[in-house]
Amino acid sequence: MAKTFLIPKDKVSVEIDVRKSRFICHLAHAETAAVARQFIAEMNEKFNDATHNCWAFQTEEPGSTRSIGCSDDGEPHGTAGKPMLNVLCHSQVGELVAVVTRYYGGTKLGTGGLARAYSDSVKAALDELNTSEKIEWSFATLVLDYSLQSTVENLFKESAVEIIDSQFNENVTLKIRYDIDCLQEINVRLSNLSQGKLAIIPPLASPH
Repeated sequence: MAKTFLIPKDKVSVEIDVRKSRFICHLAHAETAAVARQFIAEMNEKFNDATHNCWAFQTEEPGSTRSIGCSDDGEPHGTAGKPMLNVLCHSQVGELVAVVTRYYGGTKLGTGGLARAYSDSVKAALDELNTSEKIEWSFATLVLDYSLQSTVENLFKESAVEIIDSQFNENVTLKIRYDIDCLQEINVRLSNLSQGKLAIIPPLASPH
């Protein structure tokens, strides 16, 4: 099967109270660091009266640390951003950004209390988050004779291949996305029907 993982379906905000301090976690989908930082900026502007707007993001598949970031936003070092990021990186959801807005309630929580409060805030939001499944496809372009068009298109309908664009000039050019785990089987069938003239050659970049 193609690589799949869960991502946020929509945004969610969940509030918890810890010794009279309000912690409001805002979670959203972020497939790049730039998107994450834009969301952080929006939350900072919307809740500019808050004591702190701490944040963390992880914009790859669950567990990845290739694209991460966090900030304590004035809280004692290591008591907010890192605990939040730790929860994100150990969740079953990828491509996440979290901003925890804190309104101070007058009682100091200590470093351990702060870390738990920020972690618990993110966990509470994750519990309420609706998710959807993301499929990571591979992409390619296939050029073929008109005589093979119908046969190839029928093969793709039966296989893990989707035609995303077709162009008709001297030959037929098909832009396709496919499940790379099924590539060997697909290529065997392509070779058989085309007498060895056709094959999908990976890896090719996404057309986006």
